[in-house]
Amino acid sequence: MSRKLREDESAAATEIGYVFTFLLGLMFLSSFSIWVWGLEVSTQDRWTEEALEENLLAVGAAVERADEAARLDVDARYAEPVDLYLSSAAGLNLEMWLTDDSLHLSDGKEMYRTSQPISGAAATTHSGTIKLSGIDTIWVVLDAGQVTIQVEQPGF
Repeated sequence: MSRKLREDESAAATEIGYVFTFLLGLMFLSSFSIWVWGLEVSTQDRWTEEALEENLLAVGAAVERADEAARLDVDARYAEPVDLYLSSAAGLNLEMWLTDDSLHLSDGKEMYRTSQPISGAAATTHSGTIKLSGIDTIWVVLDAGQVTIQVEQPGF
């Protein structure tokens, strides 16, 4: 019995086809993963902006209610808690501050910078600055003709 080697290239061509098919699938999977990751990041950015805007509107409305209480009674004392969205976003370095004419919100890079005007129809002064990292609730407090935003619940 003698055996002879023969040249058969059909098996090699099949193996090369398998390799190219695998690489093509890998390319499609990678492209799909990159597309899904971009979609997730843009959705997260949109939700972050909406949460920040909602926080600003809620605190601004509470400041307006405190001003209304001051217009009704000069010696009024008022405190309102405002629950925040996105309180776990510690990496954004968010800061909220209140001036006599606006409520401002900004992050460390000023990528998210927005303001909410305050009517200022009452004879009150507005002040307060809060770093929002890890804060769940902001208190809007009216005491002695001054409206402030603060983290601590007032003791009156």
